[in-house]
Amino acid sequence: MKKNYILYIYIGIVSISILVYIGFVAYSFFIKQCQNKYGLSYNNKRKELGIPLIPSNWSIKERNEEYIGWSGNEKIIGHKRKEITFSGCDIEGELDIFRLSKQNGEERLLEMEYTYPKKTKIPVVSYTYQIGHYAKSISKITADSLLNAENIQR
Repeated sequence: MKKNYILYIYIGIVSISILVYIGFVAYSFFIKQCQNKYGLSYNNKRKELGIPLIPSNWSIKERNEEYIGWSGNEKIIGHKRKEITFSGCDIEGELDIFRLSKQNGEERLLEMEYTYPKKTKIPVVSYTYQIGHYAKSISKITADSLLNAENIQR
């Protein structure tokens, strides 16, 4: 009788483990399917919102349930990376990173962060300029002038 009891407990634990694993795989698949709609096919909406597009020759370099990192050639001067953040199936924001030419031997980056509106209907867009290890917030006008000086398209 005791052996049967242990066998039933073992079968129960294995069954629960299998169900949990199947649930995790199904949830991950569902989240991935939701996130896929914010890839290249979402570029029309990005254009409408004035957000930099994902170039067609880029690919996904990193991915988890809350984040997708797209990039192409990260060594060129210009748009080098796009990071998209999520909460479940809802897009929360996008961060675009542009490499600028070096200044006095130091790396320069321009970051544009777009936060999708939630309760308020107003999106938040912020710009950060980085030289070496120093970063500061800048205006859209300054960001645009930095890109124009480098002949970089959004």
